[in-house]
Amino acid sequence: MTAWWNWAGWVCVVPGVQQGATGFVLGALEVAYPHRADLWGDAWFGWALTAAGLVVAMLPNLLPQRALKLWLRFAVGLFFGLLALYWTWFPAMAAVGGHHFQTPAGVFGRFHNGVNTGGDGEAAASDAYCWTVGLLFGAWVFYGYDTSAHLAEETHDASATVAKGMWLSTLSAWALSVPTLVLVLFCIQDFPALLAAPYANNFTAYLVQLLGPRGAVVVLALLAANATCGSASCFLSAQRVTFAISRDGVLPGSRVLRRLTRRHRVPAAAALLVLAVALVVASAPLALGSAADVAMAAVAAAATAATNLSYLIPLAARYTVGRAAFRPAPALRLGRAGSWLLAPVAAAWIGFLFVVLLLPQRYPVSARSLNYAPVCVGIVAVASVVGWVAPWGLGGRYWFAGPRRTLGDVVDAGEDVLT
Repeated sequence: MTAWWNWAGWVCVVPGVQQGATGFVLGALEVAYPHRADLWGDAWFGWALTAAGLVVAMLPNLLPQRALKLWLRFAVGLFFGLLALYWTWFPAMAAVGGHHFQTPAGVFGRFHNGVNTGGDGEAAASDAYCWTVGLLFGAWVFYGYDTSAHLAEETHDASATVAKGMWLSTLSAWALSVPTLVLVLFCIQDFPALLAAPYANNFTAYLVQLLGPRGAVVVLALLAANATCGSASCFLSAQRVTFAISRDGVLPGSRVLRRLTRRHRVPAAAALLVLAVALVVASAPLALGSAADVAMAAVAAAATAATNLSYLIPLAARYTVGRAAFRPAPALRLGRAGSWLLAPVAAAWIGFLFVVLLLPQRYPVSARSLNYAPVCVGIVAVASVVGWVAPWGLGGRYWFAGPRRTLGDVVDAGEDVLT
């Protein structure tokens, strides 16, 4: 069940992240070529951009380990290049040319309830509700911290390196993102105009106000490339999860999905499955028309909820049914006190986040604004339960004997894993 929840979450995250990259591309096109707004707003054009981005995101994950390492370094370098632009170009432009910085009261004292989209007299969400939903903004800092775990079998000294990577990625994301967010807020020029902007996303209007059209296009292009790198990282996680649970026989067609290419030893079949699912999910805007944004928001929320719940299952088992059988990591561990202190906090946070992700994010609630994430989560829940209890020897309770630690276990069973 943990495998199903985690896999469903990761394969749905990939198109959600790439959709963000598409938004940056569309924003740049809207600024550079405003006379073609009819084309930029066409659902098929947006889907084509997303599909192309998904293919680009897949390619690094078909490379050998050395090339993948170089690509990851490029992605990190691109991120720090953008960060440098934020900390130099943004404040420099806010200080000249008739621009201005926001006052501390404007940054920390202004509150805008973006949940409410109706007019006077319509149902509205309270400010407290808005604050609660707003906590999801910070949740993304923690999302993806386990990517290093998905590369554990391809890492030297994995028992220590993976744990350090999880801690370092979370702490560095927090340390870098909070000051940068405050800087971005101080550089806002016209807040009401941001809310009324006609672009694909509000950040496009922010950049046009601060940097001008040409500067906005440059930054949006870099952001699109950076977001595609993020999609590729999520693709890597989804691909490795697909391979890992296929090695355990969880997915239908596992004998194919767990095979590696002979030349580079990468799970290419798993990558193709992730791409296929991502393309299907990304096709929602074509089928739903005006409700497409609601569908993609539901997919993103459901993916995050499913993945986080998959983290909670082993955490709960560790301190209940698995207490006697659990063996701590040999290299890096929290210790008995640290483990018992952090586990309840982590479990409470995941439970709270799970509930918030299922709440409506727009008021008044209608068929178009309803958060359909509970429906998506329900589908995953049914699939995971059926996959475990199915009769006639098909359910995992009949044949699952625990995870296979390495491909050697599969080879020992007499299966050729190379294609």
